[in-house]
Amino acid sequence: MKGRRIAFLVLVFVLVISSTRLTFGESIDSVRQDYPKVLMFSAMDIAYLADSSRFWGGRVGINGFILSYLADWWTNKEKLFENVLIITELNKKGSPYGVDQNFIKVALGYGNLPNWLDDKEWAVIINNFKNIGELIKQSGTRGIAIDTEPYVIPLFDSTADRFKTNDKNILKSKVYQRGKQIMQVLAEVSPDIEVMILPEGAFLWFTESHYRTYELWIDFFNGMASVKNKNGIVVASERPYSVTTKDTINYIYNLNNKTMQEHVENRDFWQQKCSTALGMWPLGKTYSDKSARYSVGQFEEQYIQSTALSPKYVWIYDHGTAWFQMKKEEVDKYTSNQRIIWNKEDQVLPTDPAILDYYDVVKRKRSLKK
Repeated sequence: MKGRRIAFLVLVFVLVISSTRLTFGESIDSVRQDYPKVLMFSAMDIAYLADSSRFWGGRVGINGFILSYLADWWTNKEKLFENVLIITELNKKGSPYGVDQNFIKVALGYGNLPNWLDDKEWAVIINNFKNIGELIKQSGTRGIAIDTEPYVIPLFDSTADRFKTNDKNILKSKVYQRGKQIMQVLAEVSPDIEVMILPEGAFLWFTESHYRTYELWIDFFNGMASVKNKNGIVVASERPYSVTTKDTINYIYNLNNKTMQEHVENRDFWQQKCSTALGMWPLGKTYSDKSARYSVGQFEEQYIQSTALSPKYVWIYDHGTAWFQMKKEEVDKYTSNQRIIWNKEDQVLPTDPAILDYYDVVKRKRSLKK
């Protein structure tokens, strides 16, 4: 799984499981029905997740996962639909336990995304996004999470070498156009799709960081928003990853909303349809060190405030596999059909000794809003 390198903190969503300490058949009395829904961003194998969805919904209180490594902007339809049956199975198995808010992640920053001005290359990419929308609808998945972090090459920095020969105004208009085209095909094939974008690029460019990496991010967002899709856009915020105090979380949330309202093209659409989802990263110092980054008490304070502010979703970053531990025989089982499990040597490493307490924070705490 990818490590986050954002100026303030790194990103995250939490996916969990502790098969060595709890069984999948735990009580499901606490399945969440309220808002905001709790998502986990993890590198968990999807087949393993499908089989353990009762545990995640019933024991931990997770409502959905940001699913990694199922789709890329370059994935053709034949390759993309290889996983349609297992994704469908996950959604069917998880629904009775409240795990019904799954998102397929697509990272624009993986690989070498073509120049925004390359109409020929982008025609293929837009068609690929259309196929992803069809996969989401056909499999009963809730939505798509578009990751805009530039892991390999610059995406939104107009001063980058790859864009120096491009007129900035034309570049801005093309970034806007690509955002619009992506949203158009997604809404066309899956009108009810939920769309999430991460990280909060406008905040990172316009506020105190002035992080040039995201200079044109708002143009991409505005292009998407111009379609006025049914369910709006959720901006997944990474800034509060390690922030655990109530006042600072409030500050970040309010500043992000203020920044968006000042720079979005359609303020009414933002206010009526869009929202911020605060992210948390309590566990996982490295991929091989799953220990806590801050205490259970601090996570509880962070979680309570994040759920009080975020209207639709909150999310936990798993930083690989920090929230669960697979047994060796489980790794063998889920790789027996030639499936590849991300960093399987890390999957079997033990979790933090207090993992059950972190589970309990998610399970028992609900939104303060009525």
